[in-house]
Amino acid sequence: MKAAKLWRKWKVQILCVAGGFLLYGVIVSGLAAADDVSGGYLERGEYGEGTTTYEFMVEGLADEPLACQVDIPARQYTDAEAERIFGGILDTLPDRIRGENESLSRVETDLALPDSFDGGITAEWYSDAPEILDSYGTVQDTDCPEEGASVWLTVKLSDGVHQAERALAVTVYPRTLTQAERLAAAVGEAIQRESETTLTETAVKLPETYEGRRLRYYQENGGYEAIPFLGILLAVLFYARDKSRGEDEKKRRRQQLQIDYADVVYQLMVFVGAGLTVPRAWERIVQSYEKRRQEGRVSERPAYEEMADAQSQMQCGVPEGQAIAQFGRRCGLQQYLKLSSLLEQNRRTGTKNLTQLLHQEMESAWEQQKTIARRLGEEAGTKLMLPLMLLLLVVMVIIMVPAMLSMQ
Repeated sequence: MKAAKLWRKWKVQILCVAGGFLLYGVIVSGLAAADDVSGGYLERGEYGEGTTTYEFMVEGLADEPLACQVDIPARQYTDAEAERIFGGILDTLPDRIRGENESLSRVETDLALPDSFDGGITAEWYSDAPEILDSYGTVQDTDCPEEGASVWLTVKLSDGVHQAERALAVTVYPRTLTQAERLAAAVGEAIQRESETTLTETAVKLPETYEGRRLRYYQENGGYEAIPFLGILLAVLFYARDKSRGEDEKKRRRQQLQIDYADVVYQLMVFVGAGLTVPRAWERIVQSYEKRRQEGRVSERPAYEEMADAQSQMQCGVPEGQAIAQFGRRCGLQQYLKLSSLLEQNRRTGTKNLTQLLHQEMESAWEQQKTIARRLGEEAGTKLMLPLMLLLLVVMVIIMVPAMLSMQ
């Protein structure tokens, strides 16, 4: 029980301290693993990984350890390994680069020319007819004849030391059009010819028919089909928002009623103890609240608003007991139902013991108010945990990123 109480009180601090020690342990263990060169070796990067920088301390050269930094190049292929790697790439190159084409002997769509291969091998491409097929593998349809055009595509492979080169024969053809694409192209050409023959006119007449088919023209406006679904989504989101706001408002109202209960009972006890009747004491409480509201000293409080409604009912002729009973039901909390029942009971039997009963109720209300204040404090502390944890995460990133970079 004591441990649970201590955890609720100090959980944020405990988590922060534990996180700090955990972060320290991770960094120290990582740095120890990264900086341990006692085996007498520095690991070299794999093929194509570039230079690895090591920073370490050297003991034995002087009275104190000396800092040392070296750059270790990545591994290199031997001549035999380079020949084997390059040969394997070049042998499979036609299938690797053909893209959506059946083969390099009939190319109608763009090629897929990579600029690197596994193992740190880079590739450079050159075309002897870039107006037909450029060095990026893009087919230029406008300059390609119907019978096809031969293009020599040259690739140069390199690992930084060794090199290999090969020329690939590529035959480029105009892209094969579907029936629908051919019809659209034919109509476009007809419109283009009409525009060239009517340069002095203010507009170009579109053909009404083509090969016996009647034509209708319109501009397609895509992307609007999702608008109805967006409307539905917004409606759902607004409904969820309104429902959430309603629940939050009910929670705030209930919470404020609980907080104000002790004050309401205290004022009733004071006025009734001073000799005022319950209706007169009720009226004085409402008048005091409305005066403070007009002066801007207090905000709207649901308990006093419900008391003001009950006071208006009594002024309009509603019986005192009925108005107070309805006040308790509108508040909807057990404390107010008990208070309205207590006032109604003493209205019938007299007010001889009412002050004492209100005093007992006030003491109970103050204890409840302390419990509510304690719970609100715990909730506030819980809400602060998220920004505190985010702050801790930011600090961990700030510390760990340089540490991780130094391990490389």
